Amino acid sequence: MNATINGVNYYYEWFSEYKANRSTVVCFHGFTGTSQTFAPVFLKELEFNILAIDLIGHGKTDCYVHPYRYQMDCLCQDIAILTEQLGIFKFSLLGYSMGARAALGFARLFPQKIQQLILESGSPGLKGKTERILRKYSDEHLAGFIMSHSIEAFVEKWENLPLFTSQKRLSIQVQETVRQERLAQRNFGLACSLWFMGTGVQPDFWPELDKIKVPTLLIVGELDHKFQQIAAEMKERQPAFLIETVSNTGHCVHLEKPQTFEKIVTSFVTSPPEDS
Repeated sequence: MNATINGVNYYYEWFSEYKANRSTVVCFHGFTGTSQTFAPVFLKELEFNILAIDLIGHGKTDCYVHPYRYQMDCLCQDIAILTEQLGIFKFSLLGYSMGARAALGFARLFPQKIQQLILESGSPGLKGKTERILRKYSDEHLAGFIMSHSIEAFVEKWENLPLFTSQKRLSIQVQETVRQERLAQRNFGLACSLWFMGTGVQPDFWPELDKIKVPTLLIVGELDHKFQQIAAEMKERQPAFLIETVSNTGHCVHLEKPQTFEKIVTSFVTSPPEDS
């Protein structure tokens, strides 16, 4: 399905029959992904609605729009309007990697809309100015590579990053599905995502963590030591956060162990509030 928000055509999909009397979980994919990354996770009928959205520059959502439309605040404002048009005024938000950073940005801008927050392999950004400058340079360099090479050359480079090593243990069929999802992206959209919504230009959300009062779950893979450490530091900033470490998985938990991931999300979303 499609909806035009502030001049950008967004693609979204329900992974379950929408029922107004149920709560809704909105899903944000990661960089080079689409809403379809969550399709193998939510295969059965659940107690809640599942809404997945192709973020700007990815999948079937518009790519060739003014670059400022890629800024995180613009994206979050668009999602707020989109969900309201669908009659959803409060929901749980699940984000993976880039999508987790966007989910944090959304929770910062629209805390009144969030019931629960689920961040898979997410980061609040970089704390130091020097770190951000170096990462911005790195993101710009990668964006330049994307714009000057074929999408095939970029995907070959991307899928061989150490971050995704554990994905090479997946079945050939699953690996090929992920590869085709990446190959279907457009160079301009990926480059703009890095230029205007990459980690290097993202605001530092670390000081905002203690302001998040909704139930928040951090999901990380046992083999993803970098993001395990980030999750531990996030919990230090906000002790109410919960951490779920999934054994024998890397950065993309929902891809490597979809059934386990679905059980974790379902348990968290359907758990009664602590004060009930």
